[in-house]
Amino acid sequence: MIQLLQSRSICALCAFLWLGLCLLCGPAGIRAQTKDKWQRVYTGEDSVIEINVSSLRFEADHILRVQFRTILSKPETITGNPGAKYKSRLETIDFKLNERRYRPVEITLLDPNGKQLQSYTLTSEDWRVLKNGGVTERMLGAALGLPPFGSWKVETYRYAEGNSREVKPARELEKLIGTRVHLYPARAEVGTALCNSFSLQNRQYTKDELFQTFGIQLNSIGVNADSVETINVTCDGGGWQPPRSLLIKVDEDEMLMLWQGVFLALKRDRG
Repeated sequence: MIQLLQSRSICALCAFLWLGLCLLCGPAGIRAQTKDKWQRVYTGEDSVIEINVSSLRFEADHILRVQFRTILSKPETITGNPGAKYKSRLETIDFKLNERRYRPVEITLLDPNGKQLQSYTLTSEDWRVLKNGGVTERMLGAALGLPPFGSWKVETYRYAEGNSREVKPARELEKLIGTRVHLYPARAEVGTALCNSFSLQNRQYTKDELFQTFGIQLNSIGVNADSVETINVTCDGGGWQPPRSLLIKVDEDEMLMLWQGVFLALKRDRG
């Protein structure tokens, strides 16, 4: 898999944040924090369910945390408080990607005007099994249709100024252009390199930590900040050497992936 970089010559002409800062491929800069964006998941007789596409967050132990919103056709009374009625419900759900299980972790009830009526955190460690064909399975399916999951194609590669013995020669890097990259809950593929079990985890690095771990200088990739949010990739099942990588979301259809000493610029392959 990806090579841990110990020098300053790593790629990037981009500034970044997934679930916050975003990288710009091209002239460096930082976009504003991503706002909530809702996408329809399910339509029923009495309600609709939407996913907050900007809420995806990867935790340790193969956990994907996502927020959903259920909008009722008619307001309902809150149990124990007959004078209050809620019209929508926000739910944060953890999905155990390697076991097909889930658990609700937070619920917020809102009135017809969007005002918060009640909010509580669920502390149970009990995981529920996903029911085949059920609504919750459909909710997970919607989350797995969002970046970084899916099929991608390498459009080009980028690296910082300077030379590094750890980076492949340009002629070898050119061969990576056109390579297919597939990221699924249970496995990941970069061309013919297969990882049978991999995990994702959001991680915020200070500029010093990022340089010590990957050799990346934030200012060299156009990020004028003291810290940055990233997505670490670890190949748990072998097949990639070294087994660690880094993912950076550019926008809905573009992403950067650290690979063999450079950043691969990936384009979403919707075909």
